[in-house]
Amino acid sequence: MKRVLILSLFLMLVAVTLANLVVYSSVDEANARKILNAFVEETGVGVDFVFLSSGPALARIEAEVNNPQADVWFGAPLENHIIAKERGLTQPYKTLSVYGVSPEFYDVEGYYHPIYMNPLGIGINTAVLEQIKASMPVTWEDILSTSLSRMIQYPNPQSSGTAYSLITGLIQIYGEDGAIDYLKKLAPNIQTYTQSGTGPSKAVGPGQVAMGIQFTPAFFQFMEQGYPVKVVFPKEGVPYEVASVSILKGARNLTDAQKLIDWVVSKAGQQQIVNQQTYFYPIRSDVDFGSLQPLSTIKLLPVDPVWAAENKTRLIERWINEVLPY
Repeated sequence: MKRVLILSLFLMLVAVTLANLVVYSSVDEANARKILNAFVEETGVGVDFVFLSSGPALARIEAEVNNPQADVWFGAPLENHIIAKERGLTQPYKTLSVYGVSPEFYDVEGYYHPIYMNPLGIGINTAVLEQIKASMPVTWEDILSTSLSRMIQYPNPQSSGTAYSLITGLIQIYGEDGAIDYLKKLAPNIQTYTQSGTGPSKAVGPGQVAMGIQFTPAFFQFMEQGYPVKVVFPKEGVPYEVASVSILKGARNLTDAQKLIDWVVSKAGQQQIVNQQTYFYPIRSDVDFGSLQPLSTIKLLPVDPVWAAENKTRLIERWINEVLPY
């Protein structure tokens, strides 16, 4: 009898787990938890999530395509979701919540939807900068200074969508060959190429390096917490990400996956992204932006997401072969 009771309890626990919406999240863990917890609180839908950077997430989704272990891919720049769509890894869902959202941010066929947008910037620990007697940068060229030797962290584009966004942005400024040449010149100043797109901020905040290059939310958070951190958006312009969400093909919890799409794109969901202090920029104009630096003060470099998706493999191979050896 005891053995039967234990088995029954185990099966109940398994059933509860399977009933939850399973999310592969490429949003950093802390902010994914904030956003998804707000979704759970407002909708009552249970969520389990696993953090995976955009590269590993796409690889895992593709490996599991015949037996999907998750329902939703949450986060990663838009071009990654275009690739997932083209490879038949996701399924469409058209939500009425997109009304009020710029069409450039979502797929009209419903395969991917926006969560937030963020400009890429340079996070600077001002105490370290003063210690090494380096100047505050204003342009991308400024961070090529020899005074910053091994004092910058930047993600690895083989695993990070953030790093690939920098490459596509630099191409808008310098052209493709010029961008590769720029990254070669920058290489002597790179202390390490982090695996995660949010990795550099974790070194900038406590002063392990002078600078980090990534999307800006974590830098703004360190500033809010009183760290000697400043964010610079180089005057030549910066790329930005539109982090997106897609429902995976074969999702077992389709109804709840659709509820997540409806909620995160809605005015209520977008306001929660601000209220939860994620420091992400909402993709709707009808919400309160709070303390975020106005986008009107930042020169943004739009990148065609279809072009970015089509050229991703080729450009990353160029980075591996031409930049990484430096």
